[in-house]
Amino acid sequence: MSATLTDNNAKLENLEKSIRAANERKRKLVEKNKRITYDILSELYGLEGQELIDAVTAEHELMEMFKKRGMDYNQIYELTKYQNHRPMNTSEG
Repeated sequence: MSATLTDNNAKLENLEKSIRAANERKRKLVEKNKRITYDILSELYGLEGQELIDAVTAEHELMEMFKKRGMDYNQIYELTKYQNHRPMNTSEG
């Protein structure tokens, strides 16, 4: 009977080692994905470090402001299309 218990304990320990190894591989992949995501955003915005964080944060806050006012992404996109064809400063005149 104790041989079975010893065998099962060994199997459990092997499973625990496998789980730890899998979790470490997962952690490394998550970190790699973070670096890839950062590189993509950095290239898209043409910024790095704090400047990139500031730009993404400002854009996020602006989008949230529009969404809180009831706009969806299609409406926000339509706004930007319209703004591209006229001056942004409408206080003139």
